[in-house]
Amino acid sequence: MHLSEKEKEVAILIAQGMKDVEIAQKLYISRRRVGEIVFRIKDKWGIFSRVEIGIMAYHFGWIFPPESALEVEMAGMNRRLTHV
Repeated sequence: MHLSEKEKEVAILIAQGMKDVEIAQKLYISRRRVGEIVFRIKDKWGIFSRVEIGIMAYHFGWIFPPESALEVEMAGMNRRLTHV
């Protein structure tokens, strides 16, 4: 499912390991707003965790983590990624 620009920006920052409070400070929005955006991302993509947000950001080519950083998580997600 397509994300808004703000949702994509938050997804990328999550994938880079930032916490909600750090994202809020960086984007000049409230921590609560970040939480709402994270919820919408999870809802749109039908996922349940921040790790999955990072995996999806990697899948879409929005980030380029070290090769070993997400290998274990990605192995379990390969089937799910084809259904997004």
